[in-house]
Amino acid sequence: MNRAKWFKVHSWVGFKLSILLSFTLVTGTLAVLSHELDWLTNSAMRVEASSVDKLDWLAIYKSAKAQQPNKHFLYLSAPLDPWFAAEVAYFDTEDTNHRNFFHPSTGEYLGDGRWYNWQRFFRMSHRHLMVPTKIGVTIVGALGFLLFVSLVTSLVVYRKWWTGFFRMPRRSHRKLFWADVHRLAGVWSLWFIAIIAVTGIWYFVEVWGLRADYPDRGKAHSEQAVDAKVLPSLTVFAKMLAQVEKAYPELTVTRVFFPQRNGDGVVFQGQADAILVRPRANMLSFDPISGELLVKNQGVNLSIHARLSEAADPLHFGTFAGFPSKVLYFIFGVVLSTLAISGTYIYGMRIARVPKSQPVSRAQFWRAATKTMTWGKWFSIVAIVVCLVITVLLFGGFITQ
Repeated sequence: MNRAKWFKVHSWVGFKLSILLSFTLVTGTLAVLSHELDWLTNSAMRVEASSVDKLDWLAIYKSAKAQQPNKHFLYLSAPLDPWFAAEVAYFDTEDTNHRNFFHPSTGEYLGDGRWYNWQRFFRMSHRHLMVPTKIGVTIVGALGFLLFVSLVTSLVVYRKWWTGFFRMPRRSHRKLFWADVHRLAGVWSLWFIAIIAVTGIWYFVEVWGLRADYPDRGKAHSEQAVDAKVLPSLTVFAKMLAQVEKAYPELTVTRVFFPQRNGDGVVFQGQADAILVRPRANMLSFDPISGELLVKNQGVNLSIHARLSEAADPLHFGTFAGFPSKVLYFIFGVVLSTLAISGTYIYGMRIARVPKSQPVSRAQFWRAATKTMTWGKWFSIVAIVVCLVITVLLFGGFITQ
């Protein structure tokens, strides 16, 4: 296949669904820093970093029980960074989720927050477009295949691409300028496109049956815990904390999950020796009544399949090195979003038939591009509109999910 045909393939895969692809890339880029957006918009999430000493799980749990004495907790969550508050999620009598925030060291109650916040919006709209997970992940994951083909074809179309890292865009002509911007952004983003494409494909194959198997979390033995979902007493919770430190000293706990079904244990999750894993890979499970250790799972002991699955989220969202890696991903997410949008604009300039005597209008290029998208345009628009309508209904409390 000659270079011209490779270019046609590159243009087609990056163009037909470019509206939906751009929406997915933009929401994914904002999802990377969505916790920080919530931090900016909710003062209850903010603490002075200098006031934080050691994370005191017992103080947080005690304060949460005092603040919500008749509620069942979903989890306790450690601060993402020293300037974040600790978070406690709980259910009300109608099984609606809520968030409370507490000082990480003193346990002081700082305020509450909506369950459906910026983080939930960008995460859900990016991951599955607010529609049922299997359908949404299939649509979004399929875009990973398009990104991967775009990546491969770009390396063929752009001859000697490795020489283009410092080739500045030419300004002699609009089409040349945007084509050069597209190439420049592309070569700097090659590593990022590869990661996003491969992890997107991984999510696609996972939802269609290739999900990894994980060790069992164990079942509670106490009669009361078997018959109902119960919270541990303060004494038992303190006992669990002591056992975590003794049985798994390498573990830095980031979340504590409470029973959500009869027979569930209290699960401590976090980071330890294994790299590129989600907190769930390292865990200890306890009986909520007796405090007995039920199960200890370590990320380093997971199967190769499970380790690959665990690496997907840290690599896709850039959480593997904390705030610095998230900022890096945000910057390259902006670049990748620009690639998708500029590619559509360039294609519009190529196909628009504008007489030389007629003034050039950017709107003409966009109209030409969107007209040629045919079914891809309407599929993208419908998917985005459905996502936004469900968002309004869900976040407005008109429906539940």
